[in-house]
Formats: sequence, C-alpha cells, structure tokens
Amino acid sequence: MLHACSIPCGRSFGEGQGSFVPFDKEMGYRVVEALKEVAGRHDATPARVALAWVLGRSAVSSVIVAARKPEQLEDNIRAVDLRLLDDEVRLLDAASDPGVPYPKWMVLQLDTAEDPRSKVLYPERYADGGPWTDLRRTRWSGAENATTNH
Repeated sequence: MLHACSIPCGRSFGEGQGSFVPFDKEMGYRVVEALKEVAGRHDATPARVALAWVLGRSAVSSVIVAARKPEQLEDNIRAVDLRLLDDEVRLLDAASDPGVPYPKWMVLQLDTAEDPRSKVLYPERYADGGPWTDLRRTRWSGAENATTNH
C-alpha cells in the first residue's frame, strides 16, 4: 500500500492525530513553489534556500536543522554560503506573508506598540512612522469627555 507521507510514515507527531498548530496549506504550497523557483536560479535545493533565507534575517543568529543523511546535512551547512538577491528575498517574503489576522487594527497596534520585533525585522515598514498613529498620549475624539480618577 502506498502512502502519501512527506516523511517516513509513522514518524510525524500530527500523523493520525490532527495538527499540533493550525497550518495554512495553501500558503505552504506558495512558499514551497517560491523556494523551488529560487533554488532553480542557484542550482540549490529548496531546503538550502529556506535555510539561507532564514539566516539572512537580521534577528536570526542560528537555525536548527534535521538531516537524515550526511548529504542532507552537507546541503544544510552549505546554506551559509548561499546569498539570495533582494528580489528573491522579496519573493519568499511575499509568498510566506500571512497578512494581518483579525482584528487587524488591534494586531497592528500591538505589533508595534508592545512587540518591537517587527521594527527590528522590517525597519523599512516604519521609516515614515509606521502603519498607524499612536493616540495614547494625544487628545483623541473621545478624550474630551474622559475623566481621570486619582
């Protein structure tokens, strides 16, 4: 009997148990296709491109690899020498961008106000101040009627 397992059957945590975390399969396919396209430009494997892409992030200093064969390990290690072009990084970023989940306005505010990682990872998005205006220290439309209890 043939199985359509991407890894040896019986080895996956989620196999037969459902997904551990939600996963957008359509986005996963887009990412794999983009990885294959970039890999073809460099005569490399999609795995090597994926590792080079992650290693190219300013906030990433190391990655965890899982190779079953010495050849796979060697390929993974060679990712440190692969330099992706800016347009290739943009292609991979676009393919993997999950967008902003519901509720968008709240996520955008929390993303920049309380979690500075996006400013570190994508400083170009915040060059002009960012995608929203912080109203916490200004008089917004409802502030005239607000009272402060001390």
